[in-house]
Amino acid sequence: MRLYSDSELPVRPALEVAHGTTLASFAGPGSWYNGAERCEIVREARQARTSAGLQDDGGDEPVYADLSPVARRVARRVAISVDTLTRDFMEEALADGLSVDEYVEVVGVVSRAVNVDLFARGLGLPVRPLPLPTDQAPVRLRPSTACDEGAWVPTVPGGSRGGEEARRIYGSADPQAAPFIYRALSLCPDEAAGLVALGAAQYLEIKDFMDLDFTYEPTLSRPQYELLAARVSALHQCFY
Repeated sequence: MRLYSDSELPVRPALEVAHGTTLASFAGPGSWYNGAERCEIVREARQARTSAGLQDDGGDEPVYADLSPVARRVARRVAISVDTLTRDFMEEALADGLSVDEYVEVVGVVSRAVNVDLFARGLGLPVRPLPLPTDQAPVRLRPSTACDEGAWVPTVPGGSRGGEEARRIYGSADPQAAPFIYRALSLCPDEAAGLVALGAAQYLEIKDFMDLDFTYEPTLSRPQYELLAARVSALHQCFY
């Protein structure tokens, strides 16, 4: 069954596939959390957003796994108060036992889950259910090319400095294919690659960025795309 078969509005097939792939990724193993833990991170974020009045109650979801209090705290903050995220908040989480790799994975899972949940809300639909978690173990491997590039966390550079890891994450050996907004999650490669895939389906691929005539929607011009993106970013206090 299609992910948005209950929508009264049309949804581009590529977008529907990207969102379905995103939801499926939460049920599988990540870099540091297994599928049950990743689904629990999503559930924690959804409960926080429902309590804050930011989305409708999606109904009862099972408790998928135990999570540390600090992981839950980070999931809730990212879900409802992203404008208050500071380096001090991150360092407090690390001091309370979360590794920097785990911090990045929680941020990646929550940000991508909120993305899909907000899209459903925009269509007037309830949140989409999560698949059943798999029992596969997390990879527990940090990218060998991750380094200090001046961000809060280590990141994988684009281009030749990132090598094959950069090609796999960003889909290209071109350094321009790896802006910091994608590199931010690259300590957990699948989270960064998932963000790149969502960006390509919802906005555009990096290769099309300088094509000012590019648009997925015939009724929206590229300048209108950018105006909407800039306005929404400003309303959400997106410092990027």
